[in-house]
Amino acid sequence: MLCRLFMKTSGNQSTEINASVTKRPLSFLRKALQFSSSYATLKSRLEQSLIDKDKSSIDISGLQGSLSSLLVAALVEDLQRPVMVICNQDIFDLYDNDFTLLIDPASYHTAADELSAALSTLAEHRNALILADFDDLKIRLQNPDGASDKIFPLQNNSDAGYNKLIDFLSRNNFNRKDFVDAEGEFSTRGSIIDIFPFGAREPLRIEFFGDTITSIRSFDTNSQLSKTSVQTVELTGNFLLEPQSDEDRSWSIFDYLPASTIIVIDDAASLSAAENLDDAKKKLAGLQRVQIHRLIQQEIEFGSLPQQQLQANFTLFARELATKTAQDLQTVFIGSSKKEIEELAEFIAEEKVVIESRALVEINWIAANLYSGFRFNGYDVYSESDIFGKLHTHKQHRKKAVKGISLKDLHRLNVGDHIVHEDYGIGIFKALETIQVGNSEQECVLVEYDKGDQLYVNVQNIGLLSKYSAAEGSLPSLSRLGSSKWKARKDKVKKRLRDIASELIKLYAKRKMTPGFAFGQDSIFQREFEASFIFDETPDQLKAIEEVKKDMQSPFPMDRLICGDAGFGKTEIAMRAAFKAVESSKQVAVLTPTTILAHQHMETFTRRFENFPVNIAVLSRFVSKSDQKKIVHDLSKGLIDIVIGTHRLVSKDVVFQDLGLLVIDEEQHFGVSVKEKLRQTFPSVDTLTMSATPIPRTLQFSMLGARDLSIVSTPPKNRQPVETMITTFDTDLLQSAIRTEINRKGQVFVLHNRIAGLEEMKQTLQELVPGVRMAYAHGQMPTAELENIMMDFITHELDVLISTSIIGSGLDISNANTIIINRADMFGLSDLYQLRGRVGRSDRKAYSYLITPPIQTLKQDAIQRLAVIESFTELGSGFNIAMRDLDIRGAGNLLGSEQSGAIHELGFNLYQKLLEEAVAELKTGAFSSLFSDNDQSTIREKHHCDMSFFFDALIPDYYVSSAQERFMFYEKISKALNNETLKRLEDELQDRFGALPQDVENLLGLARLQALCSSLGLAKVDLQHNSATLTLPPQDHDEFYNGTFFHTLLASVQDPWMQIYKPRFSQEKRMKLVLQHPETTAGNPEKILAAYTSLLLQLQQIPETQATENSNRKAAELQP
Repeated sequence: MLCRLFMKTSGNQSTEINASVTKRPLSFLRKALQFSSSYATLKSRLEQSLIDKDKSSIDISGLQGSLSSLLVAALVEDLQRPVMVICNQDIFDLYDNDFTLLIDPASYHTAADELSAALSTLAEHRNALILADFDDLKIRLQNPDGASDKIFPLQNNSDAGYNKLIDFLSRNNFNRKDFVDAEGEFSTRGSIIDIFPFGAREPLRIEFFGDTITSIRSFDTNSQLSKTSVQTVELTGNFLLEPQSDEDRSWSIFDYLPASTIIVIDDAASLSAAENLDDAKKKLAGLQRVQIHRLIQQEIEFGSLPQQQLQANFTLFARELATKTAQDLQTVFIGSSKKEIEELAEFIAEEKVVIESRALVEINWIAANLYSGFRFNGYDVYSESDIFGKLHTHKQHRKKAVKGISLKDLHRLNVGDHIVHEDYGIGIFKALETIQVGNSEQECVLVEYDKGDQLYVNVQNIGLLSKYSAAEGSLPSLSRLGSSKWKARKDKVKKRLRDIASELIKLYAKRKMTPGFAFGQDSIFQREFEASFIFDETPDQLKAIEEVKKDMQSPFPMDRLICGDAGFGKTEIAMRAAFKAVESSKQVAVLTPTTILAHQHMETFTRRFENFPVNIAVLSRFVSKSDQKKIVHDLSKGLIDIVIGTHRLVSKDVVFQDLGLLVIDEEQHFGVSVKEKLRQTFPSVDTLTMSATPIPRTLQFSMLGARDLSIVSTPPKNRQPVETMITTFDTDLLQSAIRTEINRKGQVFVLHNRIAGLEEMKQTLQELVPGVRMAYAHGQMPTAELENIMMDFITHELDVLISTSIIGSGLDISNANTIIINRADMFGLSDLYQLRGRVGRSDRKAYSYLITPPIQTLKQDAIQRLAVIESFTELGSGFNIAMRDLDIRGAGNLLGSEQSGAIHELGFNLYQKLLEEAVAELKTGAFSSLFSDNDQSTIREKHHCDMSFFFDALIPDYYVSSAQERFMFYEKISKALNNETLKRLEDELQDRFGALPQDVENLLGLARLQALCSSLGLAKVDLQHNSATLTLPPQDHDEFYNGTFFHTLLASVQDPWMQIYKPRFSQEKRMKLVLQHPETTAGNPEKILAAYTSLLLQLQQIPETQATENSNRKAAELQP
């Protein structure tokens, strides 16, 4: 790769020269050590000490950055002995990051996450590299004498023994579950055993034929689908001694280490000062130690220097490069991203660097991401962190990754739930039952209606069912089978929904017809701004950023909702949008619901934009009147680029010179009047709305396409879910919770939402935890006093902050990881979620205590809210909380109180479906010119074709034992609209449960035929042993009878190729086409289904084929 640089000559002319970027292997850096006398001395000493059995320590110093991990990797390779690195937590991440790149994954283990794998490696007398921090040395282990019994090798095509494996798992503390989700669990389904080994990154799926392993593959715990094939793996039992064990003694990791093990201690002074490690220090004295010292020079001195931190200052880097080149230093850039090295080269070229007496500058690029650079032995090594300022976070690379949630089905049915059938109305879900229909078995959903009437719904029609949900605490009346009331009620609601759909479409149309400002493509400065982001973006974040940019670059005003949990990176998305706006000489307004959040955003924006000439101001009651007046004046003159503020921003005196972007943070806290005023004042301004739990109306509009929606559900690296506990007021628990957090140098929020009781709460807590620094805060305090208290908490001058709900919006204090919410039953669902989001914003485990009166005294709706907040602990649950809020808060919050009755009558899910259908009708009808073909192609197929058949078509309980899982698959199969979706479901069933039984093959084949018949408009298909009857829709279905398929059907009945079916039309109440099965298929369900699927596909394709033939014939006629 070459980029252009310029060299200035003495005559002030610029001479063009080349900068060469050469890709190198990671071993390239080994030269830095191989030619070092310090390394040669250390290696020689270690070799000799093994011969002499000398256990004295070797002290070394002068190791900077990743040179220490390169040194350990070299020792592992050169000496072929077990190595254990012991370090404190501050430097643990450096080693962990680098060892994953430098060491064979089969040999490298962390003591905390992969202890079982590490110990089994040592038990088999194989060399290993083990990384441990000081706490790992305290882990209590079982007797090492039994270590070899805790290993079970698995290999493809080997006779491992199905029952032998289950016996091993049971003996070694694996827990049997229905579905594997966490380490130390296993499940069995027929010939398949799923296992999540201790310390493994991913679970494994082992498939047997008899006792022979036919397949080993990893799988995803969320989707339960297989990922990659594995040839061989070694299962290990749990080596940990259970906390409740009555063993008289325990063993430590040192009892498992061979005598030849090299212990590398980094750094020696920290270990010496560490407390409660007396046993570990004694055992270390009997092992060969290399002690790395950080401050005092030792007998073996490496003499490396730390690398300069450039913080994305590319001008400085370019000058550094010129200097180093002149000094004949080898410049090495270690970065995993090809894009970043290319951008780096581009920036260097832009700087037109002065380079003396050189025509070629060489940058060595290593495609890896070592933690930190260094200068050593003629090598000038830069990491991404050194140049771009990106922070490293511990990846927990072997642990199960914490994933963002998928948009799970929030409305799974339980027995006793109210359920809605589109045609028959509201009933109660009683069971999933297998019944005999003629000579075949079919699984059905049993629904009970008014007066005890029962309806069996075949699983082929399960898509017509949905869970009933409406306003909290309101129970619907059951429908009566045979009554016309349900149809009348549904038709009435449908008419009302057309008006709502029209409102939604008009909003969308207004956006599309309002001229906006089209921002330009990303500039080099935009890329420089983004490169200076110190964290790694999550995939969701990157996707949302691209969607926002695409909106801004279009000629229409943006109206996008970013839905993402607290701390998931919404503010960074807003700042990148703001940079794009400011670069185009537009102003940006950031609207926040609270003064505290406004000032926190001010700090964040100021810090993020510090290297760029952007003027940022904040407008709030914390700002003096005179300063407010100046800010308002400067805004009107265009002297301020970004203004952050509360409702003050919508005051009459605030006038912008040229507003280009409006950001609304925590949208759910603003009233309708404020947002309507903004829309009227700035109709053509790009609007970006951000929320963790958007109000139902906002979410509803976004989901129906009246505004655009981006979901950021992937947590930042190493973020952990907040552990949530519901409890009564317990002084012992409060004391323990606060003390535990303070002891780990953290801080505590205590939320008490009554101003009058704050002083009393403070006194109570001071008695429980004397000596702890605490204060209380509320919104009615004098401004200066409130600001001082909040700043004291932010700067850790306070340990405990007792406050009202003013902390609920956006407060970002990563050191606060315990929150106690008094009278949690008095808060709404979204409020509780927002409050809980104040903690757990770092890589520490966080705790949320919800204090309530005794549960039996609470109202049902409060219990429901608490149950939801306790169950939704997954990272990224905000969207699901908002979805559940649509259910739990009722229709008055949805589209206005006038729709409350409609949702109560039909249930939210059916209401939503009918509304989507009304929107879809308008998209293809009155407003079709506004929507692209792509938009129209996504409209849901509304027609449903009934099926009757003579064979078994179901998921047997011996194949999928969980009734809820079977229901889920029936629902997915019923809603599948095309063959591709059904193929994915077939693959999923086969992957998770093994080879498909014939009944399941029949079910999927039937679903393929049903989806095709539904798309063609047929009303019913009746499959018998020897014949099939296709029932056409009623005669008033003009769309069908005027369509091409019906005319093709009429024209084809007499065609010779169709005569094997002996087709004939029958006219009773409905027109029917009766067909005889071809002789080769009679009585065989699989062949019958394939034959009629093929027939209908052929009929569907005839018009297209004829059109092509006619076109070709006409073209031929025109030829001279």
